[in-house]
Amino acid sequence: MQCANHTDAAAAAYCSNCGKAICSDCIVPDRSPVLCAECGQEREVRQASTPPPIPPPLSPSGRGVSFPPLPATLGYPYCPPGVSLLLGFIPGVGSICNGDYLKAFLQVLIFGSLVSLSSSNETGDLGPAFGILTAAVYLYMPFDAYHVAKKRTLALQGITVITPLEKVKFPELWMGCLAILVGSIFLVNQFVPGTLRFVLRGWPLILIGIGIYNLNRHFQKS
Repeated sequence: MQCANHTDAAAAAYCSNCGKAICSDCIVPDRSPVLCAECGQEREVRQASTPPPIPPPLSPSGRGVSFPPLPATLGYPYCPPGVSLLLGFIPGVGSICNGDYLKAFLQVLIFGSLVSLSSSNETGDLGPAFGILTAAVYLYMPFDAYHVAKKRTLALQGITVITPLEKVKFPELWMGCLAILVGSIFLVNQFVPGTLRFVLRGWPLILIGIGIYNLNRHFQKS
């Protein structure tokens, strides 16, 4: 997960008010719970405009009467981790529960595409491979929903958790080009039947291209 303000920096925490991923440079210092700069400024303005609290009335013995604290409010859609885990088995619903609507849309789109590919005759011998990939994506969705809800719950307690997967940086240029390429192949296959089968049969060309690219870099360094 990358920082929402600095895309080249890995997220170090989630803002406990808006749920936005932020890096260590964006965290407001000396703040508990963790807040981003915008939420920190909003809290300072709200505190400045709030009148000082009225002291509690005194009892006959001269001691203050205690009142129960006001319930804390959350600034982002909140779902308990257990509920997120159960709803995650419905494609996209777990992410909707956590307020990640774009992620929910992508999960439904990817899962539906994999289901279509695993049952398509054009995939040929790769049909079982797409079936395994579909099952992996289906099991990943509830895990991801639970993980996001659990991290936000811990963030309210000032505990930051970063997994090794979130430290991996995916180049945006390559990911964008790959998504456009795959989408173009599916689109052309709708008008020219057999295109997808032809591309899948030629997948070893990808390995050959990677090998040529690395050999070229090796000889250029030499």
